[in-house]
Amino acid sequence: MKKLRTLLFMALGALAMVGCNKEPQKEPTPAPEPTPAIQSFEITVDAVTKKTVTYSVTPELLDKDYVAVVTTAESLAGLEDEAVVEHVYDEIKAVAASAGLTFAEKMSAIAAKGASQGVVVDGLAVNTEYAVVVFGVDPANKWGSTTLPELREFKTAAVEAVSCTFDVAATVEQNNVSLAVTPSDNNIKWHLLIVTKAMYDTYTDAEGDYKWTKDVFYQAYAENEINEYLGAGYTEDQVIEALFFQGPQTLKAEGLNASTEYLYLVAGFDMNEGLYVVTEVTDGSFVTEEPASSGLTFDISVTDIEQMRAAILITPSDLTEKFCWMVQPYDGTSSAEEVMNEIVAANKMWFDMGFMLYTGVQDYTGGPDSPYKFKLDTPDTEYCVIAFGYAGGVTSEPVMVTFRTLPGDDPADCTFTYEVTEESTYGLSFYVTPSDPTVYYYGDVCVDGTYDEAARIAEVEAGIESMVAMQQMFDPSATVTSVIGMYYWNGPNYMDAKELAPDTSYTLFLYALDAKTGKVAAAHSYPSFAKTKPVGTTVPEIEIVGYYSGDEEAGAVFGQPEVTAGKCIAVVKYNVDPSATALYAGILEGNGMDATEYPDDDIHSYLKGYWNQISMAQPYSFYVLNWAVEQTAFAYALDANGGQGALARSLVLPTAEEKGNIEDLKSLVEELNSATRTTVSTMSVEAMPAVASEPVVTVREKVTAEKTVAVPSAVSSFTRSIKVGNLMQLDHVPAIWTI
Repeated sequence: MKKLRTLLFMALGALAMVGCNKEPQKEPTPAPEPTPAIQSFEITVDAVTKKTVTYSVTPELLDKDYVAVVTTAESLAGLEDEAVVEHVYDEIKAVAASAGLTFAEKMSAIAAKGASQGVVVDGLAVNTEYAVVVFGVDPANKWGSTTLPELREFKTAAVEAVSCTFDVAATVEQNNVSLAVTPSDNNIKWHLLIVTKAMYDTYTDAEGDYKWTKDVFYQAYAENEINEYLGAGYTEDQVIEALFFQGPQTLKAEGLNASTEYLYLVAGFDMNEGLYVVTEVTDGSFVTEEPASSGLTFDISVTDIEQMRAAILITPSDLTEKFCWMVQPYDGTSSAEEVMNEIVAANKMWFDMGFMLYTGVQDYTGGPDSPYKFKLDTPDTEYCVIAFGYAGGVTSEPVMVTFRTLPGDDPADCTFTYEVTEESTYGLSFYVTPSDPTVYYYGDVCVDGTYDEAARIAEVEAGIESMVAMQQMFDPSATVTSVIGMYYWNGPNYMDAKELAPDTSYTLFLYALDAKTGKVAAAHSYPSFAKTKPVGTTVPEIEIVGYYSGDEEAGAVFGQPEVTAGKCIAVVKYNVDPSATALYAGILEGNGMDATEYPDDDIHSYLKGYWNQISMAQPYSFYVLNWAVEQTAFAYALDANGGQGALARSLVLPTAEEKGNIEDLKSLVEELNSATRTTVSTMSVEAMPAVASEPVVTVREKVTAEKTVAVPSAVSSFTRSIKVGNLMQLDHVPAIWTI
């Protein structure tokens, strides 16, 4: 089976080391101080491929322990015998730590006695020098070395270049292309990419940020495409079937950007021992035409118009063709074509990626087959509904209907009521209800006695002006109205003021906004509307009960072996005064022990919504964590007056040396489960928060995000489809699992 996740290329050799994964280490390295050789070793390299080595070791003394590892010759360059042993120990320790094993446990697993015949090591880099390193060890002396190291060097095979050229003939029809590919060698597997010339130039510009060569560009995109398919659930064989071809083939790409220059890049692969580029990369270009007119028409109906809603129904003449439709403020003079051109200019990138395009009837009438009436930004505003065909470019004449929302009341007449729903030590929660739900508003809090209405109004109006200017940089059609509708509140809202000072009285101020001008229409302030509670007198203690191996747990305790596999299960207990009325806990990745760098109010703010309420009767948390990675556990309690006490903090650094007996974990959970069943839940958090200096008021909302990867559907064996390459860089977001 080809291992696609370890794609190897002729020009990009990947450095690999058996079991070499550097992690922070706590255990001191055994003193090498090898004695003069007690025994010698016969090391033979039996076979070498591009990514594997097969070796054998025959010790002089068959009853003595030894270790044999494979490492890069480069990592050993210039090292004396003792330093070689030290290097090997460091690498073994790093692997052990990341797996939740002690050095002794790992050594016990890899040490050998007697002859080792035909040992196979996989995952090596092509055309790279390695060494088999062997030396004796003494398990009775902390696995210290007993001999000088002996080495046998070898080099993995190079990828042999294949003389194969590719003749590619491009046939363009509007924004579609057929590429007839004819290799000079019909036995070789090949892969073809299509990218825009502009994107290619971005990465290969000698004066740019990347400075990639053609080969590097091709390899990066090919690997990205393979990983996209694997991430979408394709098997390795299915990926090969979808992306790699043999002999003459005609490939088609449809829905490309109109009037755009593209490059195609094709190369041959060796698939016998992985995936290796073995030919030169052939490239060429073509330019798409304007897409053909589809003759698509639209019936647009706008009825039942309210102040901020309207019943909108769009019926295209062809239910299968893609089109764009939008509702936006109308200037009263622009033609449908002018409006369409502005929309395309602002959103072409998204259209060409497949976003903001639709097929079929669009029903926003609020009827039985409609989710709701279309929501609009402001009353007494001229709007337009526009629709036009789009497939890599505009394919139909635009159809536009204009209408005006009903007048609303003067925003200057809007008043507010509020209800304080929570007063805590570092925050306030309240429910705001405007008298006119169509009026947008701004809200914030400040310490009593510091409210400066003129200065605050100037800040708000300047902020709106700045946001409009920024939005117009990306979307020239953006208006004051659209920006206010996007970023400000209307109607009733639950609001939270966070990062506040304890035992402090605050003023609430709410500004009704004129959505057409961006000015404050009415200002309302409410001195002493709420007061934060003083810092509580009760501070819990955090006790690290133990660290346990998720591999040893294996689902026997919590029933989710896929969650705990390879992880540490950290058990935390909280000791709190009986006078406490509630107990909360949370954990963040990183070292948050410095309360000056990470003050209590920052931690409270950052973990708001993630705090777990802990049973006072069973004050335990069970966290699934990575081994040898710093975490910080936090806890706080409420006293009889509801005041949040100072945060308790405890550094959590699970190491194998502190690993407990799994039977102790089972016994504890069984004891707790006799009263309440322990279950598994998840919490996703990021790194330590930055310190904020100002109160932050937010509207509560639940935000979810989804990422989908589109892949081509199955095609016939005679005419194959290809996917235009898109290089994507994804940021890793650390996650913490809690039990």
